[in-house]
Amino acid sequence: MLDNSILYDLTKYREEFTLGHGHAACLLVHGLGCGPIQMRELAEDLREWGFTARGILLPGHCGDTDGLALSTLHDWSEKVEAEYRQLKNEYKDVVVIGFSLGALLTLQLALHYPIGRIVLMGTPLFLIREYLPINALIGVSKIFLRKVKTWKKRCYIESETHTGYLHQPINSHYPLQTLHGIKQIIKTIKPRLKDIRSAALVIHSKKDMIAAPASARYVIKHLGSTDKRLVWLERSHHLIMYDDEKDVVFEAIKEFLK
Repeated sequence: MLDNSILYDLTKYREEFTLGHGHAACLLVHGLGCGPIQMRELAEDLREWGFTARGILLPGHCGDTDGLALSTLHDWSEKVEAEYRQLKNEYKDVVVIGFSLGALLTLQLALHYPIGRIVLMGTPLFLIREYLPINALIGVSKIFLRKVKTWKKRCYIESETHTGYLHQPINSHYPLQTLHGIKQIIKTIKPRLKDIRSAALVIHSKKDMIAAPASARYVIKHLGSTDKRLVWLERSHHLIMYDDEKDVVFEAIKEFLK
């Protein structure tokens, strides 16, 4: 039976965690507007598979909109890099797993460090549609707007810390400054995908209406990796870790890490 309760306590969304004491570590990077809790279910499975799972909080997330507006792409990148370097001091093998914004930050990290394996879920290389002129739209919107309304979507989580519904995203509006930062990281990554040699698992849904499916095709085509795999989901939407094919997502990650 589903637990219909909703987790309103944002301190729970923000809690960083380290699970397990495995021989290798996984750095988990969440998406825009949420926090480490978004990666909690996966982290618990990773622990069972023999990994240490580290869930981090990107600066400015899991608070009010003003907090997100005060954070920058540099802040996010610096946090991911610092956490990766810390894990590398303790573990020879560190896998980086990113969802949505976290996938973009994973690719950015892989441009600067020889990461052995990366997992990219719902990578928004093209936002909404492949040929939508999103960069121009953001540029024009900045003249008239400071923030953009988001859609609230509930997703169901079953973890040892909470069972029930999370709100996705937490903030009701995204600052345009934040979207501009995402635009900048996409602009940086796209022409340099060929320089990334990490073994890569790309998981994407054909029904994703935030990260266009063309994103996954582009990543697979242009990555410089010799070992790269694409797993398509047929029924899920953007939040693939909590949708109908969650088991497919987790099993694909498990097989890739083996």
